[in-house]
Amino acid sequence: MILPYVDAIQQLVDSLATRIHQSVALDDERGSLVACSRHFGDEDKLRIEVVLSRRLPAPVAEYLNSFGIATSDKPLSIPASPSLGLKARRCYPIRDHGRLLGYVWLIGDHAERFDEVVRECVVQLSGRLRERSLQVAGEERQRRALAAELLRGAEGSARAAGDMVSQGLVGAEDEIVVIVADATTDPEVVAESIAEATGRGGRQEPAVRALASVVEDHGVVLVAGRNKLEREAARLAEAVRRRAQERGTGSGVFVGLSNVGRLDRAPDLLRQAVLAVFAAAELPEFAPVLSWRDTGVYGPLMLAAVDSPEIVVPPEIADLSAHGRTDSLARTAEVFLDAAGDTSTASERLMIHRTTLYYRLAQVENRTGWDLKNGRDRLTLHLGLKLQRLLDSGIPAFLRGEEERRGSS
Repeated sequence: MILPYVDAIQQLVDSLATRIHQSVALDDERGSLVACSRHFGDEDKLRIEVVLSRRLPAPVAEYLNSFGIATSDKPLSIPASPSLGLKARRCYPIRDHGRLLGYVWLIGDHAERFDEVVRECVVQLSGRLRERSLQVAGEERQRRALAAELLRGAEGSARAAGDMVSQGLVGAEDEIVVIVADATTDPEVVAESIAEATGRGGRQEPAVRALASVVEDHGVVLVAGRNKLEREAARLAEAVRRRAQERGTGSGVFVGLSNVGRLDRAPDLLRQAVLAVFAAAELPEFAPVLSWRDTGVYGPLMLAAVDSPEIVVPPEIADLSAHGRTDSLARTAEVFLDAAGDTSTASERLMIHRTTLYYRLAQVENRTGWDLKNGRDRLTLHLGLKLQRLLDSGIPAFLRGEEERRGSS
């Protein structure tokens, strides 16, 4: 069914084009093509590409935005750019009480002679685009609700998965990755960054679908596809982190990604992403964008902490941390074992002489009774040190709260 405002928008665009004998294009506020008239021989390479793909290439979007079209409330003339396949054009921002709804575009030099006629059309388009905006917002709320229901893993999760497939939001054979931003990041910033990252950037259809939602106050993104899924999910996660930093949402911005999995594993993948983002925020050795796979040994340890909340480290390891963090024997042993027993690398990372390192390692052996030349003892010490780091962080309390929420859902 064609909605009334859609037909009205096309009629307004066609009527304006016929009246001024110029081709007319209408974009939404994100640069995606909404409607286009017939051409009058004034089209350029860019217009043809956009009509075919319905999307504005990122380099072109950057060029156009450099003239302030997103903030202007007056028509602007954009110079030609042969390297981008772009002729000179006139941009007419469409606003409703200051809110940007879209743009009308005319191609050609001296298009300002049509300003008065176009202005009349812009007023009419404003009302129709407002209707369209309300419709799009309603559809977006429905999509977010479906994604949240799927990810929470409650009784409605299977039904939500079926609805998402039937509505074409994900493919029946798609795999998914879940992205989660830390709790200090506004979920709307997450949604904005995904809209920006997927709404522009090439002639082809995007390799993945991305649905933003909110689960337990976290901005969440469900990324679905069959090809290049991990790479595209990593790109989108970085886009979330970059936009959140630009918006100044906190002293640090952290983003977690799950492994790749099937749609029916969505709740488990959400947990992976949530734990990954929390580990990134709590443990400084990790990058601010962290995948579950890259949590290494901390992944199984976090899951062990969920299943066995009474878990404790051996007293020998607790004793190594008794004299502070930076110069403790625990820190020395952890750096040494992280370096796979390479004393040169360990002494450089600790910024101590190798002789001092040997002395400290001997102290570790004396206090624990373990032999660092014995593989089993080294494994016990290494895992124990990592578990101590985990228990010293805020992760256990978070895990308990996360389990309580899952149990009550």
